[in-house]
Amino acid sequence: MAFDADRLAKELQGVIGENSTETEPTHWLDTGYLPLNKIISGDPARGLPGGRIGEIAGPSASGKTLLATLAMIAAQRAGGIAIFVDWERAFNATLARTLGLNTDFPYFVYKRSDTWEEGNTVAMKTAEALREKKLIHPDAPIVMVCDSIAAAIPQSMLYDDKGNRKPIDKYTMNDTTALARVTSTTLKAINQYVGEFNITAIYLNQIRTKPGVTYGDPRTTPGGGAMEFYASWRLFTGRKKIMSGTGADKEFAGNLIGMETVKNKITRPFQEVDLRLMYDEDGRAVFDFTTGYLEQLVAMKKIEQKGSYLIWEGKQYFKSVLAKKIDDEGSQAELIKMYLS
Repeated sequence: MAFDADRLAKELQGVIGENSTETEPTHWLDTGYLPLNKIISGDPARGLPGGRIGEIAGPSASGKTLLATLAMIAAQRAGGIAIFVDWERAFNATLARTLGLNTDFPYFVYKRSDTWEEGNTVAMKTAEALREKKLIHPDAPIVMVCDSIAAAIPQSMLYDDKGNRKPIDKYTMNDTTALARVTSTTLKAINQYVGEFNITAIYLNQIRTKPGVTYGDPRTTPGGGAMEFYASWRLFTGRKKIMSGTGADKEFAGNLIGMETVKNKITRPFQEVDLRLMYDEDGRAVFDFTTGYLEQLVAMKKIEQKGSYLIWEGKQYFKSVLAKKIDDEGSQAELIKMYLS
């Protein structure tokens, strides 16, 4: 049945107003590695979406904080602000500075908040002030990193009804489920703040294994099921040791980090990339992007592999030798160009 669309639109606008603004992300943060950008956003040139909640979960030493630090660096380089809520009390500012993060206030807002509620509140208040008072350019990113959900303490667990800290021996079974309840209660409100003030919200978390799971994914995360619902993307990381040398000279050199998007409301989920997390002579953890690109290009058949050798400019190289050559020559941009071609 036909109707007068113009008249209908005019009448409805008088009652309910115009349509709300669509919620598609308009700002993106580069992770520093194009294959990772692609599995999160569907586009190598994008990365982490603004106005959305995301979660990076995995075991210790699997690159979670390093990934978050790279996102904070990207936000600062785009004229934005980085906020870090440190529930774990483990952020290494010295290491972050060597990577390029400006840890000076107000470019970097660092809070060692006592509770889940306090950490999220200070982050939301900071973002609200930045946007409403127009303290930064409207298009400048705000990235909020919370480390980690597993270490966050709900206010009801830390304090009693009179506002006094509870002794540890007074914790009960009710406190065991407090974090799951508070995340379920507050994340729905946090989600609205994140969208309204265009925050790139990154919650770091640990991974647990459900006992007795025969079918399906046995992996779970602390904090209940709320993050599974409110996060637009969830990246799970895993690790395998990388050893160098042989015999008595064999030693730990780093970890092979497997990354999988176990949820994604932006592009196709359950995509994976691997990346080496190596340690330099000073013990600093860094991602080996060059080797990562070489492996990606071999898989894409853009670099030829013959046995253990890669063919580069008509010559044969072991992968590790070629990666060092490219790094020494500063020609990683050539790999990126090949990846995008």
